[in-house]
Amino acid sequence: MKKIVVSLLACFAFAHGAFAADAAPAPAANAASAAAVREVLDAMNYRATWSAMVGQMTKAMPGIIRQQTEAALNADTRLTDAQRKERLAKLDADMPKVTEMLAQVMFDPALVVEMEAEMTTLYTRFFTADELKQMAAYYRSPLGTKSLQVMPQVMAESMAIGQRLTAPRIQKAMEQFRKSN
Repeated sequence: MKKIVVSLLACFAFAHGAFAADAAPAPAANAASAAAVREVLDAMNYRATWSAMVGQMTKAMPGIIRQQTEAALNADTRLTDAQRKERLAKLDADMPKVTEMLAQVMFDPALVVEMEAEMTTLYTRFFTADELKQMAAYYRSPLGTKSLQVMPQVMAESMAIGQRLTAPRIQKAMEQFRKSN
């Protein structure tokens, strides 16, 4: 069980930081740019958006963990049906604790503060202070406000679509890999 949680956290970290090593270090943001980023983040209601996204992810995580674990157990030819059933029962029993642990990590207020600091560096690398002010104005517009309101649901549904489309392909590739080795 611990291996599954560690693997999922590693996947999440990789998915959100896979290209960080390739990114050129950004110069420190000047005061005007940093203030403009703060304006964008405020207009985006960044903290509430982060919380909604994490909430959606936390709701989806038990199903994802169970589906991936079940697929891995089914692919393990060394296990008997009874062993598979036993391990899934243990997973189901541990799932509330795992979900709570993941939620504690993701809802940590210090994480949001760190994310905002990193967003300041990121945004100032790609946008000028003037562009950031335009962006903030967009997010304060009716369309910008609507896009922020529906984005957590759009992202949750897009994650589900991505998993639905990729899971069978990954499982097939893994089966082919096992057969070739």
